[in-house]
Amino acid sequence: MKHSIKFLAVMVATIALSTAAWAFHDAGVAECAGCHTMHNSQDGDYVDSVHTAGNAYLLNNGNASDTCLQCHAAYGQFAGGAGYGAGGDFYWVTRTWSWSAHGHTTESTGDSHGHNAISPMYGIAEDATLANAPGGDFDSSYLTCTSCHDPHGNQNFRLLYGTAEGPVYPGGRYNFTAEAPLALGLSRRSVSEDNFEDDVSHTVYKSGMSDWCGNCHPDMLSVGNTNHVHPAGEQLGSAIAGIYNAYVSTDDLVGGSQATAYRGLVPFEDVDADLNTVDPANYTDGPDSPDQVMCLSCHRAHASPFADSGRWDFGETFLVDAHPASEAEGATPDDLANMWYTYTFPTNQRSLCNKCHAKDLGDAPF
Repeated sequence: MKHSIKFLAVMVATIALSTAAWAFHDAGVAECAGCHTMHNSQDGDYVDSVHTAGNAYLLNNGNASDTCLQCHAAYGQFAGGAGYGAGGDFYWVTRTWSWSAHGHTTESTGDSHGHNAISPMYGIAEDATLANAPGGDFDSSYLTCTSCHDPHGNQNFRLLYGTAEGPVYPGGRYNFTAEAPLALGLSRRSVSEDNFEDDVSHTVYKSGMSDWCGNCHPDMLSVGNTNHVHPAGEQLGSAIAGIYNAYVSTDDLVGGSQATAYRGLVPFEDVDADLNTVDPANYTDGPDSPDQVMCLSCHRAHASPFADSGRWDFGETFLVDAHPASEAEGATPDDLANMWYTYTFPTNQRSLCNKCHAKDLGDAPF
């Protein structure tokens, strides 16, 4: 009997230790009260005093994005631009810049800077320009954090929905035809210097990212003549892989080596990556021929300071001319400090399309 009691005590202690290590959404449905309140009442006060009549789905904070961001804002998903994670900081969709050049005024609107995951509490409004996902039919008025991520937990990368069950949508669920991608990332806490994305430390993508994006943006995927639509989810091939590996910068087109060629701002899918052994905190290898270009080679999944959620400013020749810039109306000193994470470039650096295409050969200097 004593042995049985001792065994049970050890088992209880082991379970307690193991469950304490789980993150909030891991291992299935999280602590229900972390996101929901049955009566919007606790200790004589409203749980959500802004919405005294309660919220849809019994959420404890406004809508789905408000509820997610009550924790994830501090993790770096809404951190004043200082969230240096792979997806980018949703703060950028609340920021608009304008500047004068070549005799006219140009504006880069916040709603063009990323996914407008509607959050009244954090100032993220519905996309004012696009009624539906570009290249698809997902209604912008229903877009929240839980349009992509399953708040109740699953075994997919970043809790992304797959074909078994898509996000809640009028009429039931929005149908996803592609499974979640295979990848391995760093911690969610992208405000921690240990988890900043850079050329060494970053998400390792393996496969399926572009097809997954195509759940909502099907017409954006490469079809037919690739002279008309940029390939996505397709092999780089030996020529492009060779350029990527050799290219260091506009000032050094051929001095690179595959062992250190990875550029965090221009990621690719490593189709042979073993996600059981690869270390996303120390990954510098450039691509091989079978590796793939994907949607996130050029775009961020959440948001960026640049139009079209670009990883760099697609509208400028030289990165030093990217906006926001010091003369841009609406930009703060912190915006300028955060826009490039911790990446650095030579003054002469041209668009990072050149990491794969090297069309800056022989161009005039800045």
